[in-house]
Order: sequence, then C-alpha cells, then structure tokens
Amino acid sequence: MSEMQKKEARQRILDAATSLFSKKGYAGVGVREIAKTADVNISMISYYFQGKVGILKEIIDAFHDAYHRVIMDGIDEHKPPEECMRSVIRNLVHFIRTHTELAMAAIHALPLDIPEIAERKAERVSEAFEGINGLVARLGLDPHDVVQMSIVGQALISIIATHFRLRSIQEHVFDIEFDDAFYERYTETISALFIDGITGMAAENQN
Repeated sequence: MSEMQKKEARQRILDAATSLFSKKGYAGVGVREIAKTADVNISMISYYFQGKVGILKEIIDAFHDAYHRVIMDGIDEHKPPEECMRSVIRNLVHFIRTHTELAMAAIHALPLDIPEIAERKAERVSEAFEGINGLVARLGLDPHDVVQMSIVGQALISIIATHFRLRSIQEHVFDIEFDDAFYERYTETISALFIDGITGMAAENQN
C-alpha cells in the first residue's frame, strides 16, 4: 500500500467514525461498523488508531483545535468586547454549521465516562475556557467566579450544539428553512441574549 493509500484509508476511518459517532453516539458504534463504512479491514483501525478510543481522541482534538481557533479569531483587544462576542458567536455558529458531524461527535463524548480520555477532555475544555476568559472579563464578569463561568461557558456551546442536534426535528415543528437568512438572525439573537445576560450579571455583581 502506497503512502497516499495509507493516508486515504486512515482518513476514511476517521471520517466514517465521525459520521457514525455523531448519529449514534460513541457507545452505539462498533469497530466492525466503522471498518465496513470506511471500506477497510478491521485490523487497520488498530493499526492507525489503536482502537475505537484512539479515533475518539483524534476527533476530540480536531474539534477543540478548531473550537479554540474560532474563538481566538473573534477576539480583538482593540475592538469593543460586545463586538468581539458577536464575532465569537458568529464564528462558532459558522463552524458548527459547516462541521456539524465533527462537533456532534466531540460534544456528545464530553459526558462519557471513558478513563482513557478523561484527562484529555479536561485539558481541552480548560483551554476553551481560557480562550474566552479575557473577553468575559472585559464584559464585566469575574472569570474566577466558577459558578457564573460554568453557566456562561457551557450555555453558549450548549445552545448552539442543541440547535444542530435537533435541527431535523425543528424543521418539522417550525416549518422553517435553515438558510443563510435564518442563521444571520439566529446569530444576532444569541449574541443579544449573551451580551445582555453577561452585562446584566456584571451589573448585579456590582450592587
């Protein structure tokens, strides 16, 4: 097998697992199904990833690398914090919209009790919080307030992720087309919700 073929096989495994994990969850997918979907011999999963957990580790890393990048791309110390928060949210919505399967596979893995990835998950989530702490502080919150930060950080990604997780249901419930116009207003609405919520909490903290 040539180097190109090896690379293609490895990527097919990763793509297949990402798609399957996003739809069925990590526990609902076996290595045989991944191998069949990727059209590779089952032994290649162990060869490239040392098993199913190894694939999940790579998915988590790929997601958090991109997640951290889109957050930092939206932050500019020379711009008002409200504008930066809008940029961060816009970036996150665009990222999850264009990489839905990767995001769903990684986010669904966060609550799983898998010892092999527990430390990695904690490290990557900590990095995500560190990326936005400075922006939250500029909006008036204390980034060391663990109660408020646990709410703000989790709520932002949860609201966006839940929308994409339930998008097919919402299409039927609301009879709506999720086009560019929808996501423009969607982004503006979440931005207003978070900016007003954070500044409101900040005002309460000062009282």
